[in-house]
Amino acid sequence: MRDAFINTLLMEAKKNPNLTLITGDLGFGVLDKYSEDLPKQFINSGINEQTMMSMAAGFASTGKRVFVYSIGNFPTLRCLEQIRNDVCLMNNPVVVVSVGAGYSYGNQGYTHHALEDIAVMRALPNLEVIVPADPLETVSITKYLATTNKPTYLRIGKSNELDIHTNKFEFRYGKIFELFPGNNGTFIFSGTVGHVVMEAQKLLQENGFNVAVASMPFVSNIDEEYLKSAAIRGPIIVIEEHAYRGGVGSAILEKINKLTLNVRVALVASDQNNLSEIGDQKFLRERNGISSENIISKFMALLVN
Repeated sequence: MRDAFINTLLMEAKKNPNLTLITGDLGFGVLDKYSEDLPKQFINSGINEQTMMSMAAGFASTGKRVFVYSIGNFPTLRCLEQIRNDVCLMNNPVVVVSVGAGYSYGNQGYTHHALEDIAVMRALPNLEVIVPADPLETVSITKYLATTNKPTYLRIGKSNELDIHTNKFEFRYGKIFELFPGNNGTFIFSGTVGHVVMEAQKLLQENGFNVAVASMPFVSNIDEEYLKSAAIRGPIIVIEEHAYRGGVGSAILEKINKLTLNVRVALVASDQNNLSEIGDQKFLRERNGISSENIISKFMALLVN
């Protein structure tokens, strides 16, 4: 997803001289081609995320479309006040890009685990939160963001994620994208957990349950029509690589409450009970409750109750 984002951004920046990329002294190897091809549209601000974000807002206020790129929590939690005041309050066209969502930087420890960022970012005014599921979604969303002026938080993975969509994937802004149909319930996920979700769907299908699977990248602009149709066919399980509090699951519950839908809902997210543990992304997901077994268990519990 990281490479899909950078390659697409480079292509769009070559067409738009006002598109600028700023990074906080990282991305070496990943950003080399961009910086070499478009040196006048690239800034390495150094390790100073707060200054970097205010700089981005200043550039954006002059008519630039600015993408600010850093890892995990650094472009979000470390410079929250600058995003709130300089980007959101002033409605400046900045895209805050966090690479390494969830446990992507697993072996770096909790300081690099992005588990609270969606909750924080979606609480800010004027800021749209977008969480693509795979490289195909990332390409389409990056192209879209290159042509808009809305302040945005873009959360992507970095661990060689595979496409979960087929080549027939059709991008539609604001929509929930259904990968598999079903009539016994719906699994809605955001981000890079799609393969975990599809594993659960396959195991349930082998046991006679037909569950729909859908990706929801647009967290701030939830597809109400899809939620209404999902509520009719059965329980909804929301899966994300984020803390339970304030994330995608919370956003869906808020929307369901607003729409007064009568549907059973369960969340699968990080329980954050093992903050001191270090390991790869798969290990940390499973240790913190993000697994196909947990998805199936919660789905069956909703069916029984």
